[in-house]
Amino acid sequence: MPLLVSDPVADVVAAVEKLRADDRLITSPGMLLGDAEMLLEAMNGIESVLVRRMREAAQADATSEIHGRGTKAWLVEDLLVAGPRASKLMRLVRALPLHPLTEAAYDEGAISTDHAAAILSALSHLPCAIRDTVEPHLIERAKEFPPEEIAGFVDDILVGLGLEKDADVRRERRNAERGVDVNKTMHGSRALAGTLSPEVGEQLERALDIAGQRCGDEDDRTQRQRNHDALGAIVNAFLAQNGAPSFTGAPRTVIVTIPLETLENELADAWATMPSGARISAATARRLACDAEKIPVVLGGRSEILDVGQAGRDFTSAVRRAAWLRDGGRCAFPDCRNTILELHHITFKRHGGTNSVDNAAWLCLYHHWLVHEAGWTLQRQIDGSYLWTSPHGRQRVRHLSTA
Repeated sequence: MPLLVSDPVADVVAAVEKLRADDRLITSPGMLLGDAEMLLEAMNGIESVLVRRMREAAQADATSEIHGRGTKAWLVEDLLVAGPRASKLMRLVRALPLHPLTEAAYDEGAISTDHAAAILSALSHLPCAIRDTVEPHLIERAKEFPPEEIAGFVDDILVGLGLEKDADVRRERRNAERGVDVNKTMHGSRALAGTLSPEVGEQLERALDIAGQRCGDEDDRTQRQRNHDALGAIVNAFLAQNGAPSFTGAPRTVIVTIPLETLENELADAWATMPSGARISAATARRLACDAEKIPVVLGGRSEILDVGQAGRDFTSAVRRAAWLRDGGRCAFPDCRNTILELHHITFKRHGGTNSVDNAAWLCLYHHWLVHEAGWTLQRQIDGSYLWTSPHGRQRVRHLSTA
């Protein structure tokens, strides 16, 4: 599918191609530095337009409709943008509209992308009440100093305002500094680093102490090793409840109460009621029930319970395992690397779909939502590949094989 671009962007692309093709030898040092300076300014201007276009695309949910994934996932998985750079761009997309002065300075070319990101980060460390006061000073600072000096300048501003010793300011800044990084190193190992808030740090210490106790005299692990193994036990306990797909049965029990008249006339556009009292659409009800243990509860005209059915499961344990092995435990959507959680009926039950392995596809939460509630359709082709079709007719195919 050819790319659709606006005329100004097409002109920029043509200018870049012309620049690439220019192989003239430049010997003037002044011209070399002048070219470099102007190119940096042009790149900054292009990035500001990029951020604005991405914001408009995110607001229109464009990547979900056309590519079947969120904006950041589209950057990383389709355009191969590095994760940290994609995160920075999305932070600018989301946060700049909250700070109009910074956004205006960025759009005008008065500050660079890195300066804008540094200002947003610095403002996030401050209580809301003083952000509008501090923001203009940070912008002026950014016009004269490198981005890495913005954070330190905040301290000077707070001292000048007489707020540095304020407990709320310090608490807000500590909260903004929280974060954990997990980075892949050699041979699949991970390096863990971060800063925990006081309450999360205390909870983690308690959990590690409980899960990392010595297992007798033969336990010769160091404290660090026991902490590592304890963290693994904590993660496994969480995933057993929320993460890994279930092979012994459905991952959840869904009780959906609907009026008898709606049931008799087939669930179409009516709204259903969850046990918690939450109201959900028919599409959401079908998605939740697609891979669940279902207990039908039929209500009369006055919401009285007329019948409570028996719990039933669609896919057997054998089918669930077979589908997982067939596709290598991967989501059926092209290039998706999310954790699979739900087994989907490719042909919906209401359309005559069976509970066989040929009609089953493991999906992550997002792509299960996509096929039930976002207008996408899924088919399994003769060669075993998965054919996805967007609401606009764009098609994508994924070929999977046993891992």
